[in-house]
Amino acid sequence: MSSFARRDWQVATATLFRQETVRVRSITFEVAAWAGHMAGQHVDVRLTAENGYQAQRSYSIASPARRGPDIELTVERIGDGEVSPFLTEELHAGDTIELRGPIGGYFTWGPAISLPLMLIAGGSGVVPLMSMLRTRHQSGSKIP
Repeated sequence: MSSFARRDWQVATATLFRQETVRVRSITFEVAAWAGHMAGQHVDVRLTAENGYQAQRSYSIASPARRGPDIELTVERIGDGEVSPFLTEELHAGDTIELRGPIGGYFTWGPAISLPLMLIAGGSGVVPLMSMLRTRHQSGSKIP
């Protein structure tokens, strides 16, 4: 877990988009130096305006646990938000953002955990659980 921790800002390039609902968009980013993540971790995203103003928010990683260079974030647009409207409505393929991470280790899951797992979430809280389910599927785990 700590071997993946990265606190410096990295450039992430948007490559693919999938519209999940009217307000939710999944975005795949290429992050050249991505060392990997565990299912359940998140990243901090930082946007910088031309005038230097910065806004920063945390987003859970939706893609299965793996080493880089691609990660997927699923973002719900918050009407009066500073970051989510840009990510869900204005970001295009080839655009770059800054991110750091992965962050977090309290609520993570990996195939080496042999205990049964129950996942319950609502709204955007489903994103880290999707990472866990995708990791479970990818690993071929039979843990209930």
